[in-house]
Amino acid sequence: MRILIALAFCLTMQLVVAQDYKVVSNNSKVSVTGTSSLHDWECVVNTFEGNVAATVENNEIQQIENFNFQFKVKSLDSGKSSMNKNTYEALKEDKYPTITYKGTSVNINSNTATFTGTMTIAGTAKKFSSKAKINYSNGKITLLGSEEFKLTDFNIEPPTAVFGTIKTGDTVAIHYNIQLSK
Repeated sequence: MRILIALAFCLTMQLVVAQDYKVVSNNSKVSVTGTSSLHDWECVVNTFEGNVAATVENNEIQQIENFNFQFKVKSLDSGKSSMNKNTYEALKEDKYPTITYKGTSVNINSNTATFTGTMTIAGTAKKFSSKAKINYSNGKITLLGSEEFKLTDFNIEPPTAVFGTIKTGDTVAIHYNIQLSK
């Protein structure tokens, strides 16, 4: 009987459950960069939400079961009101106010993870993968990475200004340094 109790205790000690980690917005940064015929540009995401369900064992991330990130289009800020207005129009903010990234799988290899899921921008959902450096320290998960994509892949016409004389490039990149905590 003692052997069964000891075995049951050992098995329950090995059972590790995924826990929910939420974005710590004041310690996270997300931005989108691109080019135009006039200059390179950056829009910082002022408000950002998300979470991951992760299994951590011996201070290492063993598994990420799911993830979900989103932000409001109007939280994109270039520092220039006219550019912000063109961005919101191009992203069809009036009809699709939120950009989302919902996970389908995460492949972890040492301190790198490949996140695969569905990105939805301006009402168009596409499979999207991004590699990130991952770290677990002091009870917090950090995700650091960037990924390029084309606006036209999401049925977005790259914005123009000044009667079409200034044109935004089709390729943009999302950059992120996200901290998550329980």
